[in-house]
Amino acid sequence: MEALIIVDVQNDFAKPGGALYFPGAERVISPILELVKEFRENRLPIIYTRDWHEDNDYEFGIWGVHCLHDTKGSEIVDELKEALKGYERAFEVKKSRYSAFYGTNLEFLLKELGITKVHIVGLVTHICVLFTVEELRNREIETIVHSNCVDSFDKEMHKFALREMEEVLLAKVI
Repeated sequence: MEALIIVDVQNDFAKPGGALYFPGAERVISPILELVKEFRENRLPIIYTRDWHEDNDYEFGIWGVHCLHDTKGSEIVDELKEALKGYERAFEVKKSRYSAFYGTNLEFLLKELGITKVHIVGLVTHICVLFTVEELRNREIETIVHSNCVDSFDKEMHKFALREMEEVLLAKVI
């Protein structure tokens, strides 16, 4: 079975004024919403991650305070919230590190749902998207990265990550 994984499309990354917002990040929202619509119409699972940090989290020393638990910045963007509203096959995974697998129930969820193929989208390409794709491929899960639905504040690293995912991890980049 196929699933859509949406990585960290949250206010702190995708909306102006967000702690780690970068110009253009919001461009991924519209094409992601199209995929959400398609997956809903086909009754396929949609898993969305939320970067979720407790007070004084280790990552704050690297990136500054972002996606602090129970704040507006940690919420998924309103457009996505609305698109997923009432969909019983939408699943949230809160994570505190780059990989959506680290310290979460994602592996259990994928097994429980019988997922063998994942379409992945979200922010940021060379950080949380890349490390989640690496973990998917380590588990031999077929992975499709939608290049129009991922982005980064560093365009060279964005290109590198897409290439790394395709050439090294053997994910399909479309």
